Amino acid sequence: MINNKAKAGIAVTIAGVLVAGCASSLNPFAREADERWADYKTWTKITQGKTGTGDPTGLLGAVHKGPDGYRDVYVNDIGKAKLEGNAPYLFPAGTVVVKEQFDSKADWEAGKNPGVTVSLKATAGDAVNRDDWIWADSYTAKAGASAFCSGCHTAAIASDFVFTHADFLATQ
Repeated sequence: MINNKAKAGIAVTIAGVLVAGCASSLNPFAREADERWADYKTWTKITQGKTGTGDPTGLLGAVHKGPDGYRDVYVNDIGKAKLEGNAPYLFPAGTVVVKEQFDSKADWEAGKNPGVTVSLKATAGDAVNRDDWIWADSYTAKAGASAFCSGCHTAAIASDFVFTHADFLATQ
């Protein structure tokens, strides 16, 4: 017969296993970042030395932390030359642009709790909107066609649906 102390020990062990299991990759709600942007912090930060990116289009509303938010934008090597260069901005397939968004200057300076959105110039096999871009609304989200993202980014059709590029940053 098992005494109460032994039962308590078994219960604690089982609870520990369950908690560990929920935090593991077996958890269907846990997701790793897509390999196409998992290491974005090692990429070129095109907003280096800029404080906030403002809202020159007047389109942000509450999206990307709104006009008072602070943002850092990173680009992978595939799109770097085009994003840092001059118009026309026609990005090659596989370009990934990651935007970190912060609620306040203090959060931005501390690198605290950024929201992350991802824009990816589609490659063969990606399901896309008419603009050839797909989006992810968080670091661990799956990229896909988005009428919401596409709707706003249509305002940047002249720069291949990308707002933050060298010409824009020169005005900041």
